[in-house]
Amino acid sequence: MGNMEFPSETGMRTDRNLPSGIHIVAQARHSRALETALGGSVELVSLEPEEAVSEAVVRTASALVLEVDPTSKASLARVSEIRAIRPGLPLIVALEHADLSLTRTLIRQGVSDVATLPFDVEELVGQLLDVSASLAPSDKAQLALMVSMVRASGGVGATTLATHLAESLTDCGGRAMDVCIIDLDLQFGQVANYLNLKPKTTVLDLLDASDRLDEDLVRDAAQQTEQGMSVIAAPSVIAPLEDVDVDRLLNLLKVARQSFDFVLLDLPANWTNWTLSAALACNEILVVTDQSITGLRQTKRVIELFDVMQVSRENVRVVVNRVGKKLFQAISVGEVADTLSRPVFATVSRDKGELQVAQDQAMLLSQTNRRSAFVKDVDKLAEAICEQVMGS
Repeated sequence: MGNMEFPSETGMRTDRNLPSGIHIVAQARHSRALETALGGSVELVSLEPEEAVSEAVVRTASALVLEVDPTSKASLARVSEIRAIRPGLPLIVALEHADLSLTRTLIRQGVSDVATLPFDVEELVGQLLDVSASLAPSDKAQLALMVSMVRASGGVGATTLATHLAESLTDCGGRAMDVCIIDLDLQFGQVANYLNLKPKTTVLDLLDASDRLDEDLVRDAAQQTEQGMSVIAAPSVIAPLEDVDVDRLLNLLKVARQSFDFVLLDLPANWTNWTLSAALACNEILVVTDQSITGLRQTKRVIELFDVMQVSRENVRVVVNRVGKKLFQAISVGEVADTLSRPVFATVSRDKGELQVAQDQAMLLSQTNRRSAFVKDVDKLAEAICEQVMGS
């Protein structure tokens, strides 16, 4: 096992102009076919489909071709693990038996393209040239971390949590971070209302921009708040959920990640093709629940959905909101973890009515009482996320 570099044959590959730093991770029986044709133009890494790819390979690659065994959860999980380390790394997944459903799922997870096994050299070179063309000198391939706030059901305080988390993330371990929260709850989005914003341009306007969409347009649409973050608001009128074009949405999210240091999505409770695509495009998914029986049942269903979509469990985090004192809480945090068969990533304390008072003044609780247990818990959640930002 390990790295295997091969010299290229004289006269081979001179017309292909592949950039340096391309790594191909595959079983030896597949990589052998590339030895003569590609040779020293790429770095061949011989690994079994379930074996972990070293972080050094991920961090040094300009583009990565990864063999995946769709029957192995460990093999599929490598896609999410690589994206967590390098969100913007051009990634081509190589499959021996590709089907349309799996290919669509991988593309939604941010995979650049899907190659067939055994490798067809000319086809693979074409794919590598295509993804390499997207590498701009300004390093646009380095996309910002994107996290989605998912509510298992309405009324769990996800939007309140999202707005406070966005504000806390603007100071990321002492580093000023340009944070944008995108309100994708197209029918009942409240982010702009909570912050007393009057947006002239909304998410739907950006989606309608289609090919005209660029960083300038996204920046102009994002309203700067007095708390320090930017907001791309949901429309003020109820919009049909089925009207969203998935490709346009994913392009919007990509441009937003090129425009800001961190992107936070506030997703609706209803699941559609595009909301699922948005969640799968994120590096991390925060599933917000409370300690109610109804809330936990819904949360379990959402988590099972991500299991079906083969999202790495390490990238789906459970956040328990409105945690009360154990004496007055029928279900403990430990019982929440047992019920969901998942560890609880973070807990946020129930406030004492101060949140509503602050919201009535179009303010965050952090502006009126920085020492509240709620604000301190949100800051702890932000610190945990910042560790990942600094690491990437």
